[in-house]
Amino acid sequence: MQGAAPGQDDTLLLQQLPRTPRVVQVTAHALLHIFFGRDLSPLTRTGPLGPTETAALIPPDAPARRPSETAEDPVRLSRDDQRLLDALAVDGRTSAAELATATGWSQTTVRRRLSELRSSGALYYDLDFDHGSLLGHLRASLWLEVEPARLAEVGAALAEHEQVAFAGAITGTANLYASVVCRDAGALYRYLTGPIAALAGIRRLETAPIHRTLKGAGPRHVTGRTHPSA
Repeated sequence: MQGAAPGQDDTLLLQQLPRTPRVVQVTAHALLHIFFGRDLSPLTRTGPLGPTETAALIPPDAPARRPSETAEDPVRLSRDDQRLLDALAVDGRTSAAELATATGWSQTTVRRRLSELRSSGALYYDLDFDHGSLLGHLRASLWLEVEPARLAEVGAALAEHEQVAFAGAITGTANLYASVVCRDAGALYRYLTGPIAALAGIRRLETAPIHRTLKGAGPRHVTGRTHPSA
């Protein structure tokens, strides 16, 4: 699933992908709501990180809420906020001094605004990690068609499953998407026929195992602090 900035969401789908050799079909979905996967890394569900390490990933001023909860009112962003976010989108480790230059703010203002945006949930960081940490685990994508009246209920239930690394409501026939991590094919089978099968309201389920990841989340940037993707 690929996110895009406002006004840029037609470039990939309508121009780049149709011209890519051997691409015969493209299906696009809009992400409407995240039930789990915004604040916590998938690694927190697969074992390498303990409670202390997991807590270190959460900003100290983050509001206490369950994974399925989000702010009711959207955060209003100014043009300066957008310049701040654009700079962080290029490199999430951009220093306060560089962000001050990009926005025209003082470093004190930059740090205060970063704290506000992180506390509200408008700003969060995706963490890239060595996929060798997941060796021995089977990753799969699930597309679920759920009765509309039970969509929130099923999404909240998925957010509590230890196998789920991400879950969100999407547009399309399959209105719920989940990324899961299981130890092996047998564990995936037991998950599908156990916790998933026990959820009321699921009309149809499509499962697609992930055999190899060619590119992770985010753009492929090479800076003085990053390395080219393999």
